[in-house]
Order: sequence, then structure tokens, then C-alpha cells
Amino acid sequence: MPELNDKNDGAIFIGAGVELKGEVSVPGTASVDGKFEGVLKAKSLVVGPSGHVTGQISVDTAEVRGTVADHLVVQSNLILRSTGSITGTIAYSKVMVEEGGSLAGTIEKIARAGASAEKEHKVVPLHAGE
Repeated sequence: MPELNDKNDGAIFIGAGVELKGEVSVPGTASVDGKFEGVLKAKSLVVGPSGHVTGQISVDTAEVRGTVADHLVVQSNLILRSTGSITGTIAYSKVMVEEGGSLAGTIEKIARAGASAEKEHKVVPLHAGE
């Protein structure tokens, strides 16, 4: 029996044209090219250019090329690509935004997991300025 690669353990893929609603816990990577609405807990979130994620999202790392709305908590690295859009309440430890990426809502920098149990109190309200 071939050994499983840790990166693929417990992964889920929601393909383009697929809509999923509910509460999902993923020990590995959740890749979304379709639509997800609900509660999502995962080690890693990858939202493709056609992906739409809405709800209460809690992950260690996230890369967003599509749309994320409502409440997103990223314990480690958040990467917002040029085609990506995040609206709502966003909490992160580290963030990288490519030119063209869109953030709107309230953003809170949190202490990295394991570094400190306290959150840093740096809340910055953002509004789309077009």
C-alpha cells in the first residue's frame, strides 16, 4: 500500500459548478473552485479564481484568488492574489496582498498561534475606495 503524503491527507476539493452548504472540518487542504457556504475549519484553504466561500472560516493558511465573505480567521499566512476579494471580518497573523487584490471590512492582526494567547489590538476598518 503506498504511503499517503501529509499534504493530501484529509483534503477536500469543491469543483467549479459544485455548491456545498454545511459544516465541514478538513484536516488537510480545502480547495474551492465552486461555492461553499457555512462553517469551514481546515489546515489550509485555497480559493480558486471561480471559487466563492461564505461563512465562518477558520484555517491555518489561506490563498485567495476568488471570493471570501463573512468571517475569516487565518492563524498563520494569508495570501490575497490579484484576482481575489475578501469582505467582512478578517483576522490574520501574516498577510500578503498582490496589487489588484481587494480587502473590505474589519481587519485584525492576531498573535501567531503558540506565540501568545493574547491578540494584538490593531483593528483597522477598511472600505472599498473605488
